[in-house]
Amino acid sequence: MQSDLVAILRDIGDGSDVDPERIRSATGNDAATADALVELARRMDGLRQRSAELRVMMSSTRELLEQPDADLMLQRIVDRAHELIDGDVAYLSVYDPEHDQLRVRAASGTISSRFLDMVVPAGIGLASRAVRTRHPQWVEDYASFTSVPHDPIIDAIVREEQLRSMLGAPLVVKGEVLGVLFTASRDARGFRPDEISLLSAFAGHAALVLHLARLLAQASDATAEAAFRQQQAEWAAGLHAELTQLAVTGHDADAIAAVLSDALGRRVRFVEGQDAADATGAAFPDTRTPDAERGRSIVIGSGRVELVAPVIDATEMPGALLVERGATALTEVERRTVERSALTAALVLLRRDALRDAEEQVRGELALELLADAARREPALLRAAARGLPTESSWTTLAVGCAPELRPRLLSRLRMQRDWLVAADGDGLAVLAPDSAQETLQRLRDAASGELGLIVVSGGSTLAAAADAASGAWQASRLARGLGMVGGEMDAAVLAPYALLFGDDGARLARFAESMLEPVFRWDAGKGTALFDTLVALCDAHWSSASAARALHVHVNTLKQRTARLNALLGPALAPGEARFRLEMAVRIEKARRELDQT
Repeated sequence: MQSDLVAILRDIGDGSDVDPERIRSATGNDAATADALVELARRMDGLRQRSAELRVMMSSTRELLEQPDADLMLQRIVDRAHELIDGDVAYLSVYDPEHDQLRVRAASGTISSRFLDMVVPAGIGLASRAVRTRHPQWVEDYASFTSVPHDPIIDAIVREEQLRSMLGAPLVVKGEVLGVLFTASRDARGFRPDEISLLSAFAGHAALVLHLARLLAQASDATAEAAFRQQQAEWAAGLHAELTQLAVTGHDADAIAAVLSDALGRRVRFVEGQDAADATGAAFPDTRTPDAERGRSIVIGSGRVELVAPVIDATEMPGALLVERGATALTEVERRTVERSALTAALVLLRRDALRDAEEQVRGELALELLADAARREPALLRAAARGLPTESSWTTLAVGCAPELRPRLLSRLRMQRDWLVAADGDGLAVLAPDSAQETLQRLRDAASGELGLIVVSGGSTLAAAADAASGAWQASRLARGLGMVGGEMDAAVLAPYALLFGDDGARLARFAESMLEPVFRWDAGKGTALFDTLVALCDAHWSSASAARALHVHVNTLKQRTARLNALLGPALAPGEARFRLEMAVRIEKARRELDQT
């Protein structure tokens, strides 16, 4: 009996299973001794279980310090919970507070292919209750668990796994729930306190893993952000130095846009004035906003252009830098760099405009000296030749009519033609251009943008001759306006013969023509005839009826009938001599006026 008791004690110490009947037999049916040995065996099993759990927890703690891979560490925690707790499945769901849902991240013992894709929506099942209460939750039979809402997809996955009883322990750090660790069985059963405690301990380790992973990610993001900012700062400083070098060495705003385009990896354009609004279309922002007036860039919500950086000087917005969309949106540093580039472009434009203004002032003074007085012209011609102007070539003279309020702007536009000499003169602007009349008129139309009145064209074999022709051009312009002409183009030679008689009094010229021809005008208007055209043909044919009839493509008898009607209307004015001369002059004047009307 004693040897049997020693063997039983040895088996208890070794952790071997001991049959209670064997204990009662060895103790001679001594109930007290038998109960004591059974309790000893049970306690020894418990101690061994606690010892195994302690070893696992210590191993898990060491791995927390040594293993940087959060996913691997979470899987190991789930595996150990599966090994130590009496269950068929263990899994861990991570909580997403933004969407208020749980997503399975690690699992052990599962058979369903859908289990690892399982997402538990807000308020559904045992997991949501664990998140809400921040305490362990369990159920002996999930199918009959009706105190929480169910989701058909979740229930289908649970049925595929054949799970019934579940125990979930929340992962909590500083009051924040990071997820839930579960153990589940395919049989309906309850959970002992030591199992709940052990799963909670594993949940604590998993919470620590997630918390450390988040802290490391934040630290890594902060380091990466600092490195990126440093890189962007160095990039911006290098680009600013390159743009400054461009400005110092005399490059224009387009060169600045080209360098900025290479640096940003997307197209950048410089556009001037209203062209900025035209280039961006209907989405172009109001550049009169306080931000735009301070030079701050404006983000465009849609369209090809992403950013508009206004180029602003002291008084206006001469242009803008347009940055088109790329693969990614511009960073804050890139946006501020574009704004500084716009400031550099503004300095370049200020220098350009200052040089242009100085040049325009010199050319304007030169034009005034050439037009003012022939006695002062020689020094002006020498200065023009010194500036490289072809003084001995043929020049075209334009007397350009213009409303007084539009004159300053038109003068500025025309002076941008670098080879022209332009000055305020007469009732508008005088232009001297070393081009043909046709080419000069075309360039004038392109530059003036519809701000023109009557244009009188003259010219000369040299610059000096063209300057002399300006006075005749203005005289013809005033005669034409007296005849009612306020727009169009004409050659000064058309009205030159009448300037000798009427000077530049166009109103008197018009009254003379009307007084001589008023009966003809009235008859043609009332009868729908062409007596004035008959007069023109007779004048051109030196009053030969046959020649005039051929010119008008009518029979001689028809012409004689018209002549008879003219005799009745004009009477003595058709008689040869001084009266007919005055009538012919009135006809020529009216013919010139009508030709001007057609232009």
